[in-house]
Amino acid sequence: MRENTKLFTSIWFIFGLVTLLLNDFVLKEVYGNWLTGKLSDFAGLFIFPLFWTTLFPKYKKKIFILTVIAFVLWKSSYSQILINTWNNIGLWNINRTVDYSDIFALLILPLAYHIEALKEKLFTIRITPFIPLTICIYAFIATVRPTSNTGFDDNTAVYHIKHYSREDFMSELKNLGLDVTSSDYHNTKYYDEHTEINNLNDSIGNLVIMVGDFNKSNQTVEVSLAGWTYTKNPNRMLDDEELENERAYVKSIFEQKVVSKISK
Repeated sequence: MRENTKLFTSIWFIFGLVTLLLNDFVLKEVYGNWLTGKLSDFAGLFIFPLFWTTLFPKYKKKIFILTVIAFVLWKSSYSQILINTWNNIGLWNINRTVDYSDIFALLILPLAYHIEALKEKLFTIRITPFIPLTICIYAFIATVRPTSNTGFDDNTAVYHIKHYSREDFMSELKNLGLDVTSSDYHNTKYYDEHTEINNLNDSIGNLVIMVGDFNKSNQTVEVSLAGWTYTKNPNRMLDDEELENERAYVKSIFEQKVVSKISK
């Protein structure tokens, strides 16, 4: 068994694992930009097939092929039904960002395939392979991050979008490539539903917005931010100042990705 798991103690595997953990738990918290998102994809795709191929070496080609298929599905909107089904169970919520540019991270797989073929020649660290194996399992679980829910106080994040009917506004959200869904929500001011923008970025999960009727007098649609799932430090209690900072961050992302692109 020890010989079969030798790859777990190789410099290449350890480097990939450390990169994934450092990026997800440190760099994303400090910077949280597009680069940290892409780095997670590259590091994760490097060690994921190596992990399973080490445990099941006879299925190497199938594991790498299934990795490609699973990653493309995960990064597409088609996986949302699976995510929603899991989240409805109520154990813990997961999310991901629909970003087809992440598919470029698949370019790391040929390197991983080649590294696995050279496993007997790789320089290794003198530790039991069960240590990186256990840490790797934790890293895979932690990468599918739980989310926490928070929200805005009434009338603190309201936008009046000029020259858009409610239907035009909803269509424009989808035209921007956003993953938009609607859910039942009893509120006499805003129809009987709310709208969710799923996975607005790597930090914001489902952003809940309330979209009002078209106001003919001022030619606007009122859009109010209600709440969101937030993936940073989901178990940390926030004081008032921290919560306000996060609210400001969510508003800035909404303004950047939605308001600035559809305002006429």
